[in-house]
Amino acid sequence: MDDYQQLYHAAVRHTEPGLEGVYRYYSTQRPVDIGTYPKPPDNQPLSIVNYDDDRRRPVADGRLMAWGELTYAKPLTEKQMEDYELKPAPGNPDRVRPSITAQLKEGTRGQNPPKEPGQKRSHKNHEER
Repeated sequence: MDDYQQLYHAAVRHTEPGLEGVYRYYSTQRPVDIGTYPKPPDNQPLSIVNYDDDRRRPVADGRLMAWGELTYAKPLTEKQMEDYELKPAPGNPDRVRPSITAQLKEGTRGQNPPKEPGQKRSHKNHEER
């Protein structure tokens, strides 16, 4: 890793998992090596980690198996993830979903209020004979 850093003038910064603003991607097909990850000029990797195992390890709460991970300051494009077979971490800032309660509240907006018990509902018959 030191030779790579010296050759390509790559700086490695250590990041904590879940740190806000950091985008984590898992290498699910192979260990991270030269030519196996995107290096956009305006979004160089902050850290590159190959797991020390001789096989993939479970990541993302056991939802994925990965050889290693990379972190970036900005999100990768869908094309970059596809080209390098990287999977985004579920906790990435651009992947965080609102809570179920918030989703339910949002889902009920704009719907008609419930009918009063005494009101008839209008049902259309498929065919009237």
